[in-house]
Amino acid sequence: MERCSPHAWRTPVVGDEALVCDVCESRLDLASGITAEVKAGILSEYRRHNGPIVGGHFEEALEVALAAARERVSGVNPESSGEGSA
Repeated sequence: MERCSPHAWRTPVVGDEALVCDVCESRLDLASGITAEVKAGILSEYRRHNGPIVGGHFEEALEVALAAARERVSGVNPESSGEGSA
């Protein structure tokens, strides 16, 4: 499949494991594949092509999905009281 530029990233939601392009199905792992530099580039392109309002909504959704994915991988559960942790 041909790689697109810029990617048409699907707005992530909590529980997603990857950021996915709707056009070429390219995937970036939310827990470890998105560095600060990669995230900045994604957000910059998204805002440039979709405008500041839609870009702002995408940024908020990405932040929440990134935090949830990183918590899931690290074993941190914000809803647990810490019981059963070893």
